[in-house]
Amino acid sequence: MAADEQIRKRLALAYRLLVLEIEHRERVRAERLDDTDAERAVRLRQAGIERMQRALARRRAAPELRAG
Repeated sequence: MAADEQIRKRLALAYRLLVLEIEHRERVRAERLDDTDAERAVRLRQAGIERMQRALARRRAAPELRAG
């Protein structure tokens, strides 16, 4: 399904962004700077990934009807 492929691509991109945001958060923490924005970005990205995973799981759970 094209929609599933789009979700998978978005999920892969979201994971890459999450890694970058976690690395940024860790650098901010190491420098003891205000990290509220970094923490918020990571939480938002994780929530987005979870939403995409749930959407993908729902689409897989739907039974496929085949003529035959």
